[in-house]
Amino acid sequence: MQPPRRPPPSTEPSPDRTVGSVLWEVLAALAANDRPEPGHGVAVAYGFASDRMRAALGDLHAFERALHNTLNAPLLGHSVATVRSVDERGNAARADIDVTTPDGATVRFTVALVRPSQGARRGCWLLGGIAREGIDL
Repeated sequence: MQPPRRPPPSTEPSPDRTVGSVLWEVLAALAANDRPEPGHGVAVAYGFASDRMRAALGDLHAFERALHNTLNAPLLGHSVATVRSVDERGNAARADIDVTTPDGATVRFTVALVRPSQGARRGCWLLGGIAREGIDL
């Protein structure tokens, strides 16, 4: 899967956004995490986090700590992201991605996305979870 040619007009969840556009928006934000201001990419990712993910991880500060831990840190400031596959089934999707860190290491992740059928963000693709390949969670 290739990134969209033009960035979407908004970095907010919307029922008009595809699973791919949400995934690329979050990956691009995390790659440029500290631009235009420190932690901006984490804040964008948090904006796309599902209510369930937020309940599990906590507020923005806790979400930021989770992304800065050694398991997830390769997502922040990565130089290249490659989406190996996306499996979309109804209101759930799973994406297998590779990120290349600035020092050239490649790290694999699985990203779960969900599309709630109720609530204020119903119909919007949201992050349901992020897991680093090879780590038993």
